[in-house]
Amino acid sequence: TCVVNPIGTLASDRIMVPERSIEHNQTQSSTDWRETLEALLRLCLNKAYPRKGGPCRQPSILIHVCKGWSRGIMTKGLFITGTDTDVGKTSVAVTILQQCVSLGIHCRAYKPVASGTQSGPSDIDRLWSASGNVGTHDEVCPQSFQLPVAPEQAAAAEGRQVDDDLLRQGLQPHMLAELVLIEGAGGLFSPLSHQTLNVDLARDFQIPVVLVDSSRLGAIGRTLTAVTAAESVGLNVSVVVLSQSESSNQGGNKTPGGYKTPESPDVLAQTAQAELQRRLPHLVVCGLGYNASTIQPLVEWQLIAEPLDVPFKTHP
Repeated sequence: TCVVNPIGTLASDRIMVPERSIEHNQTQSSTDWRETLEALLRLCLNKAYPRKGGPCRQPSILIHVCKGWSRGIMTKGLFITGTDTDVGKTSVAVTILQQCVSLGIHCRAYKPVASGTQSGPSDIDRLWSASGNVGTHDEVCPQSFQLPVAPEQAAAAEGRQVDDDLLRQGLQPHMLAELVLIEGAGGLFSPLSHQTLNVDLARDFQIPVVLVDSSRLGAIGRTLTAVTAAESVGLNVSVVVLSQSESSNQGGNKTPGGYKTPESPDVLAQTAQAELQRRLPHLVVCGLGYNASTIQPLVEWQLIAEPLDVPFKTHP
């Protein structure tokens, strides 16, 4: 297994463009620079993993990065994950995408793998629509399975396997965007394939994590546990979002005088958000209300996001 990033770091090797070349970039065309970068990437791959008797390796997955650089684009990313499944990850991702698109930011959504797509509009459809239908449906999620079980089990039921390399390589078509939202499947430590957990992808992508939990009872404990676990393995959790999936406008959620009861969804959400912000002062703790169109308080997601590299697993 080897990770290659766009500046050419390969294991212990680092190939740098000489300073003189950087100075000459002022007069070089974008095409010249793209060719230079591609040549360096090709050299890195073939030095580490030469193919005996075969053609040179082509860094096709990184060509998109070169194209982006030639256009002056630095793709940034955020990794959306949850404390568990069905906590509102997709609703939060959709809301973030809609906010950024409304600001004129070129956004893309990427879901490495999905299961439970057999009926009705799927999470993939919602993500694609929120990004303005940029790219194709399959680019949003290159691996999807029908049964609503863990991806590996859903794939087996169809006589297939989750492609572990594609979980990472599927990011390739999105590297011309300004912001890519990557949404995992299930909770932070849920398996995506036989080898990869959500947390593994988050570490490979090396971008900030947005942790989502349902605002129902128990949110404080679940979120504190997940943040502690994420930080213990080196992840950078930047934002926590509590997603409210139930309305408070139901019988039993108000007193005879019309006041909301302590166990009403609104009160639970507000209480949990305030308590989590007190206990996690180094993070931003937000809330997405029931059927709300904005996450409060407002966050400038483009500023929180960090440059995104394409992890590339190569099999010699």
